[in-house]
Amino acid sequence: MFDISRRELTLGAAGACAAFGLDKPVGFVDAAYAQQSASQLFRKYQVGDIEVFALVDGARNVPLRDGLVKNVEFEKVKAVMRGAGFPENQAPLRFIVMALKVRDQVVLIDAGTGGHPIYGDGNGRLFESMSAAGLDPKAVKTILISHLHGDHIYGLMNNESNAQVFPDADIVVPAAELKWWTQPGVEQIDLGPSRKGLAQRIKVTVASWKNVRTFEGEPELLPGVQAVQVPGHSPGMVAHLVASGSKQFLITADVVNLAPHIATNPEWQLAIDQDPQMAVETRKKVFDRAVADKLIVSGTHWLMPNAGTLTKDGNSYAFVAEG
Repeated sequence: MFDISRRELTLGAAGACAAFGLDKPVGFVDAAYAQQSASQLFRKYQVGDIEVFALVDGARNVPLRDGLVKNVEFEKVKAVMRGAGFPENQAPLRFIVMALKVRDQVVLIDAGTGGHPIYGDGNGRLFESMSAAGLDPKAVKTILISHLHGDHIYGLMNNESNAQVFPDADIVVPAAELKWWTQPGVEQIDLGPSRKGLAQRIKVTVASWKNVRTFEGEPELLPGVQAVQVPGHSPGMVAHLVASGSKQFLITADVVNLAPHIATNPEWQLAIDQDPQMAVETRKKVFDRAVADKLIVSGTHWLMPNAGTLTKDGNSYAFVAEG
């Protein structure tokens, strides 16, 4: 373990360029630290008898824009960037897929970008990272989906044909999330460039596949893995709480998409969140639970090492990464 100073605090950044309304393919942690973590393909953590892997699916620098944070002036956002040691106009991000190894079975939590061009060049490296971590894609029998945004599910399907990449896996999706994305008229809602066509693609893939099952509430999805409702970024999003022995690891998906949330600004409302105010409320509940229960936490777009513990620091939080 090692401590990250307040200046170095936090996590990798936002969802994807287009997800912020940018036409090219946001984030923080000290700049030198971010550069150091860019070459890592995976990181392994131990939770009792369960091995937890963070697998890099892609990375890129993303330009910042006015309006990214809905309730904060852009000058303040830029000042936070400068304070973290980055240029004020861009930040690094990661696309990370989490995996669990339970005995001889590999469980994926989400499936990454699938190399879809909307997320920029250099993405879709899931299989490469699995190989580096010693994980066989053929051993994947279960995929737990946090929510149905493209950078979490496009790795399930071929970009041209929509054919399944993991046809023999059981795909487990929150019922509320699938219901929202398949409701009549959702295609007409403007959710930004990266989500254009997403609802239609969900209808012809995930919603129609026979190996997809849904669940309500917060059940135990697998032995030692429980769903935790975390709506806001997407209406039915869930986190996944992994527990074994005396340790608990909360994989928070997109509860945090911009690094300052984890440091001094958990109340920032991001344009990328479908319900920004609900996302703030969820974020604070998740952070407070992580502090109270001494959870290890991680997120999809955090820089490596993308897992650690939180402590309360007034109205904000301090993060200590797992070494």
